[in-house]
Amino acid sequence: MGKMRFEQFAEEVVNKIREFLPESFANASVELQSVVKNNDLKLTGLTIRSANSNISPTIYLEQFYDEYQSGKDMGRILSNIADVRIRNEVKEVFDVTQITDFEQVKEHIVPRLMNREWNEELLKVRPHKFVADLAVTYHIMLKQDINGTASVPVTNALMESWGVDTDALHELAIKNLPVLLPSTFQSMSSVLFGLMGDSEEAEDILAGISSQDEVMFILSNEQKMHGAAALLDESIMQKVMEKFGEFYILPSSIHECIIVKANADMDVSTLTSMVQDVNAGQVAPEERLSDHVYRYTANKGLISA
Repeated sequence: MGKMRFEQFAEEVVNKIREFLPESFANASVELQSVVKNNDLKLTGLTIRSANSNISPTIYLEQFYDEYQSGKDMGRILSNIADVRIRNEVKEVFDVTQITDFEQVKEHIVPRLMNREWNEELLKVRPHKFVADLAVTYHIMLKQDINGTASVPVTNALMESWGVDTDALHELAIKNLPVLLPSTFQSMSSVLFGLMGDSEEAEDILAGISSQDEVMFILSNEQKMHGAAALLDESIMQKVMEKFGEFYILPSSIHECIIVKANADMDVSTLTSMVQDVNAGQVAPEERLSDHVYRYTANKGLISA
């Protein structure tokens, strides 16, 4: 018997996943939906919503299909999908008014950065601002703890229901950014040697860096998730400028950027090649931010190099 096509694989998961779940999921609704992710990547999401909850995590099936194509047993794959669902069970009923009531969410809105050209479809339905050739979009942070974060993207329809405009949304998100997602700034060597530990305050790290010590630094946030948005944190960017003067920004992913001193012995073409090589070989398509280098200037902020 030949291998199943992806569509057949997805239907097989829908039909058999309950056999691998606890009895509490016997009456769960199991559905497939097409989801547009960052960089307009279309994935197939599986939702398994138990009877006592009105929300459920989305499990993307493409990675599991890759395992199936590589010869992994279908029973093992179904068991792994079930394990993912069980680990991410949301026990409480979600109050949708948390999203629809602007007063409840306004202090939980944060910005994210994505590539403008690579997200034409996604940007049609989300409010956004442009910074250089990148786009700033907005998310509501619902949960943040040691197990991770949960968020909801702000759509045009949701923003309109709040009665606010993109300018107001952007101002709020930028204000909330350093409070909800504090920036981190670390030397490349400390990361490579595994000395990260608990992140220190970014300004403390900057204060202790000699101008001769390092050439490359990593800018992100404490969660190491969507940390490229730290480029929008004017306070940390100003501190970097005060310390280094002009510098280049290598967008290594949506989660972090590499800061390179402009006086380093590397030209823009070399740095650009580094970004493109990393994108091609080490960064998942949906996590790529850009394929070229940026500069940060006192007058214009973030610009293409």
